[in-house]
Amino acid sequence: MTNLNDLTVIIVTYKTTEKIILNCLKSINSNVKVLVIENSSKFTHEKIILSNFPNVKIFCTGDNLGYGKGNNFGLKLVKTSYSLILNPDVICDKNFFE
Repeated sequence: MTNLNDLTVIIVTYKTTEKIILNCLKSINSNVKVLVIENSSKFTHEKIILSNFPNVKIFCTGDNLGYGKGNNFGLKLVKTSYSLILNPDVICDKNFFE
């Protein structure tokens, strides 16, 4: 893909630890839009993520919808032509987005 601005990564979380989500986000190219969908009413790592990753937006579902419905929640928010669903424990290879 030549234009990473046309890709959105969706990551569904449920009370995921800070270390796991930060490792995942660090591995994503900063030109890629990322939607973190927290399957609860409060995302506890919001401040650190938003201050370090300007390409990330966080949305809370308000309830644990489950993995599939959480991804569908995120897909409805995507405004790019392409989307990629990642688990929060995925660490992308440095060449993944090339």
